[in-house]
Amino acid sequence: MQSGLTTNMELVSDYILMRRPGLPRKWDPVTRPHVAIIVDDPLTGQNIRYYLSHIGPVDLDGKESLEVIDMDEMAEELPVGTLLEVRFSATNANLYRLEACGVVPCWRWVGKYRGIQDFECPSPIDWEKMVVENRVVSPPEIA
Repeated sequence: MQSGLTTNMELVSDYILMRRPGLPRKWDPVTRPHVAIIVDDPLTGQNIRYYLSHIGPVDLDGKESLEVIDMDEMAEELPVGTLLEVRFSATNANLYRLEACGVVPCWRWVGKYRGIQDFECPSPIDWEKMVVENRVVSPPEIA
């Protein structure tokens, strides 16, 4: 029995900045991909996920699509520092932080998850714990 599995979460050390992160486009009921923003609930202090994706119609190849909100439009309305979780599967997810590059909103890749979760899958990835434990608050200043 493998009940002692640990998650493989790590911070990204090279701080990649991009206009649009890669997003899952197909729905799979087993891996259950999603795109969500993560915000703190001011009353409880817990993380809350607001999902920006939903299952779409069946496409020409017979698979359900994963429809995601327009990321450019959404990023313009969110505050700098907002966290974006892009989950491709139970073993593959990325965390991004919203930043402003002049007047253009961009996403900085700050965390990745590669591994197998325990048997209580799909348990949420605890990005906040990962970031706090590694004491990463913001990326290094670019001169």
